[in-house]
Amino acid sequence: MSSTYKKEIIAIIPARSGSKSIKNKNIVKLFGKPLISHSIKLAKRCKLISRVIVSTDSNKIKNIALKYGAEVPFLRPKKYAQDNSKDFEVFEHCLSWLKKNENYKPDLVLHLRPTYPIRNLSIIKDALLFASSNKNYDSIRSVCEPIQHPFKMYKLKKNYLIPYIGNSNKEFGNFPRQKLPKIFWHNGYLDIIKYSTIMKLKSISGDKIIPYYLDSSEIHDIDDEFSLNIIKKIFR
Repeated sequence: MSSTYKKEIIAIIPARSGSKSIKNKNIVKLFGKPLISHSIKLAKRCKLISRVIVSTDSNKIKNIALKYGAEVPFLRPKKYAQDNSKDFEVFEHCLSWLKKNENYKPDLVLHLRPTYPIRNLSIIKDALLFASSNKNYDSIRSVCEPIQHPFKMYKLKKNYLIPYIGNSNKEFGNFPRQKLPKIFWHNGYLDIIKYSTIMKLKSISGDKIIPYYLDSSEIHDIDDEFSLNIIKKIFR
């Protein structure tokens, strides 16, 4: 492998306790195993990843993560495990802890959400090689074209529909899709962030965000009981 690719890469899997959509969502059983285990096992299979770290506030999740081979070097403080906690807080805390306690600093961070149990290892590898061979970016985010265009969406104002974007005079909602700007949806399949983006720019994305394009057929995110049941049926 070329030295270009020799980056120190860690995967961080955030998994706090509690969930409103599905009780204990991160460890709900899917295919007979806790949901988080699928992301851990995939990351462990990728030879480009040096360490797989789970950031959690829960001893129960910690023990499950350890069982499937992840590292859990700390329990996340409760102040970073609230409903309104931001990804940046979670990642900065993790990297700060590693720097302070282990004097460890990776080059790249791969963000794997535990709610994606179905991922393609070749996609993860390709994205990491792509990130390792490029320089001029702060982060890379997986995107795809959304089914619905925001120019055709509305919001309520005094019980009347008004365009969510633009104004009524232009009537973007009546434009054919081909005439509307091409847009992309950040689907959460993967994020790759430079260490410096988090620790120096104090951001989870930065200003220079490179897209990593995915087909919508690859997107299998679990957000609620409905999406959980759909995935169970599709991959039974």
